[in-house]
Amino acid sequence: MNYRHLSVMSAFLLPVLIASCQCSSIEERSATVALYSDHGVWDSSVTAVTNMFEWMGYTVELVDAGYINDVGLDNFKILCVPGGDMYEYSQDISSEGKEHIRDFVRSGGGYIGICGGAYFASEKIIWEGEEVPATFLGLFDGTAQGAIDEIAPYPDYTMCQVNIVEHSHPITNNVGDTAWVLYYWGPMLIPSEGADVDILGKYKPVDEPAIVAFEYGSGRVFLIGTHPEIEEDSERDGVDEMEELNDSDSEWDMMKNVTEWCLQEIE
Repeated sequence: MNYRHLSVMSAFLLPVLIASCQCSSIEERSATVALYSDHGVWDSSVTAVTNMFEWMGYTVELVDAGYINDVGLDNFKILCVPGGDMYEYSQDISSEGKEHIRDFVRSGGGYIGICGGAYFASEKIIWEGEEVPATFLGLFDGTAQGAIDEIAPYPDYTMCQVNIVEHSHPITNNVGDTAWVLYYWGPMLIPSEGADVDILGKYKPVDEPAIVAFEYGSGRVFLIGTHPEIEEDSERDGVDEMEELNDSDSEWDMMKNVTEWCLQEIE
């Protein structure tokens, strides 16, 4: 699997990819969800996320860094950034592109960040004990810190128990107390002191935040350190990987709540 995800060492070895060199259509597109798909993404995450949103009944368009940099996101309602290499995301999406994303959310759009997309949304990233020297989105007033050796030392992966700790939130008010989700080097999402962030779920092994949600301007942001899009015991995600793992439940219903919340269809 060519999932080049979040290694600081590899980050320094990666070439800085210039947005003007990427294949990006200038023609404007529209859909409910803009799904980021460019260098550094985990292809299986893109596939599974696409199938998940389409299962919900929403339209999805793949957008690359050049599109975000040059066109923006005005014709979409949600930007989803899937699992992948957050350092490469930070290099490919220019400062103008990052501001396009912040403006989009600030003006009422939704942002869903999964694993690498959650790292990328944060103000500060600690990877294997070292701060990653790059500029990220800063939607999340806090630190994304991984990998979590107590769950699976990098580069291993495993199923992980996440405890739902907030049931009054519309995202989690109809889900169970625990969920078993794929852990693939994702972050602990640690809010800064005084940050207005709802912690919805925590990794059981370390009792640190795994799922957070908050408002950003007029928009809404949902971040999760695990991979709720991957259905290890089902073919509906369109992904052949991880089939050796046993998933006792599905997170797609919760992710439907997430999407409706980001669309401000539920309060």
